[in-house]
Amino acid sequence: MWIDRLIDALRSLRTLFFILGLAVGWLLFADHQDADILYVTVHNTDSVMLESVRFEFGFGLTQSNILIVQIKPGEKRLVALNHPLNKGYNVEAHFAGGEVRSFCANRTYPERHQPLPLQR
Repeated sequence: MWIDRLIDALRSLRTLFFILGLAVGWLLFADHQDADILYVTVHNTDSVMLESVRFEFGFGLTQSNILIVQIKPGEKRLVALNHPLNKGYNVEAHFAGGEVRSFCANRTYPERHQPLPLQR
């Protein structure tokens, strides 16, 4: 029966070495590096609504834009950027009433989870 063959295969020394080989191969050749992802917490610390926040970032040959809309006063939002650490990114914040703030953020911030308080 097939169940007897399965049990014999599981008891076999070859099966043990095959499973150990798979595990060692995974440990040696799998990509265990952290992905280049920044987690930015946008916090509207002002008393007016943030109509939009645009992130512009790039590295190497890639360039990306992310747009977040309508952040209420006191609200926080988490944004994931596919961007390396310590490279900085451009932020353009549009407040209610038409006021705009543009700047390069967190160029030398040492952690992957980065706060970004925004105020007029």
